[in-house]
Amino acid sequence: MAKTDLISIDTPNKDILISFVYAWARQKEMSLLEQRIILRILEYASNRMRGIFVKENKKRVSLELNNVKVKIPVAEVLFNTKMKHKDIENSLYNLRKRTFEYKNGDVYTVCGFINNATYTYGTGIIEVEVDNKIWNVLSDFTLGFRRFELNKALALPTSYSLRFYIFLSGEGKPFKLRISDMKSWLGIPEDSYKRNGKDRIDHLESRILQPTQKILRETCPWTFTYKKIRECESNGKSPVVGFFFQPVYQPKNRDVELESYSLKSRISTAALLGLQMKEYLLYSMNIPQESINRNKKLFDEAKKILPDPMYTLAHIQGHRRKNDGRYMGIGWVIEAIRGEVEEHKKRQGISDC
Repeated sequence: MAKTDLISIDTPNKDILISFVYAWARQKEMSLLEQRIILRILEYASNRMRGIFVKENKKRVSLELNNVKVKIPVAEVLFNTKMKHKDIENSLYNLRKRTFEYKNGDVYTVCGFINNATYTYGTGIIEVEVDNKIWNVLSDFTLGFRRFELNKALALPTSYSLRFYIFLSGEGKPFKLRISDMKSWLGIPEDSYKRNGKDRIDHLESRILQPTQKILRETCPWTFTYKKIRECESNGKSPVVGFFFQPVYQPKNRDVELESYSLKSRISTAALLGLQMKEYLLYSMNIPQESINRNKKLFDEAKKILPDPMYTLAHIQGHRRKNDGRYMGIGWVIEAIRGEVEEHKKRQGISDC
């Protein structure tokens, strides 16, 4: 699909925060309309986590005992003005049947994306009930988070490009995926793209990786390069068992206004950032208040020196878990933050003298 063929998005753009747990969860391929409904749910989840109360009557989030009700204007999910009521009905029906799978340590959870959906003709409103299990996953930042542009995501033409875009956003470090893990993450059946029991690497590349790489390169702030991982690296004919991905940031595709707002926010909302850091340290990282008080100078410095303090905290938290399932102690967290601060001071030429 050429860049000029992309969907035109005329709703306000914004940066969306979502948990790493959701970004890595297994999801099967969706239609564009289903994909956009999910993205609107993610938008509302991000608003709630940021403490934003959406005041318009047609954009509300209300907590229920066992689920969350979200009302979405139809105009904010349609990508084709020729679509009819039946198209919306089919998308809601299919979304209702879809499952969401994720693991938290030794706990495996599977549940539906939405419990119920209602679309009343003439109102222009879709109402979906989101299971609290998913709502909790969306806001679980204990393993880190991702920040991505909403309108870039809404315009992407495939589920694969969307999954890669969300997962890559803000992630500068390379990562490896075995073929089986990549298929599982993208919701591709294990027996797909195979011949005689062996993975068709050429098909995985030509039908998934290369088209995804191309559309992200043309339209999004984040894309990737990749290399094949062979069973025996020294043998060029050895079977390919996975891929090595290198995220690539493309500032030319970044929304200028959002980037400007982001930079201003880092300067003008120091007090709010301090509160966010404190709450994250207390409730997501379980750092006691007395430990925060003892290290106040370090946290104040982190707030000033680090380009994105909240991302740094989430990244540290994501690496805090040991192989046996336990978490590194408070001292490890403090030293990790101190190390990040010292590293950025060196880059900026800041001396303690």
